[in-house]
Amino acid sequence: MPTTSLRFVVSPVFIPFDAFPLPHPSGAANASPSPVKVWAALAAQRARVLYGRAENLAHLMSQLRVDFLQGTPNPTALMLQPDEIWAGVVDCQAHWGPEDIEAECWLEAAAALQLPVADLALDFEVHPSAQGNWLAHCWACPLSMVKAYLAQLSVLGLQLNTITCATQSNELGQAWRFQPNVMAEAFRLPFKGELASQYFSVFKEDPSC
Repeated sequence: MPTTSLRFVVSPVFIPFDAFPLPHPSGAANASPSPVKVWAALAAQRARVLYGRAENLAHLMSQLRVDFLQGTPNPTALMLQPDEIWAGVVDCQAHWGPEDIEAECWLEAAAALQLPVADLALDFEVHPSAQGNWLAHCWACPLSMVKAYLAQLSVLGLQLNTITCATQSNELGQAWRFQPNVMAEAFRLPFKGELASQYFSVFKEDPSC
């Protein structure tokens, strides 16, 4: 991926409803026990990094694009939250081949999510354990959710290249050569009392990234 391209990392963020000051920024009048879904996004081009948060993804992406050379579609990584994605570990048998490992990962994910294999999106990596056997680390989510996010990003001119999880944000930051604090700051939950002031209006630039 060319370093001069305008790249994005976008992630849904689920904030407890009672963390919002009243009235709620969206104008909702009735209290709800469900978390409020907002968006966090990071834009990177060359050594320039901007990030922000908003309740509306289209508005957020428009703001982030203002000061960049634009090119579409923009390569994008979607970072799901742990509640949106299942993670598991499969203990591989010594006689299993690659096809056996993959099949077992699909079966484990289908059982955990209570969905048919055809309705899943799945990825896995195989690593040796300290005991000398092989472990398959699996990540899965409903395929319908991936398609919905894909359609939403496509409308905004974003090309989905990577789907990852917030628990893997450090690895993504290293791959994109960000400073360690950049991903943590861009995609964090609000501090106490911050929603009333600057959480949704943070757009920072870090030339050291």
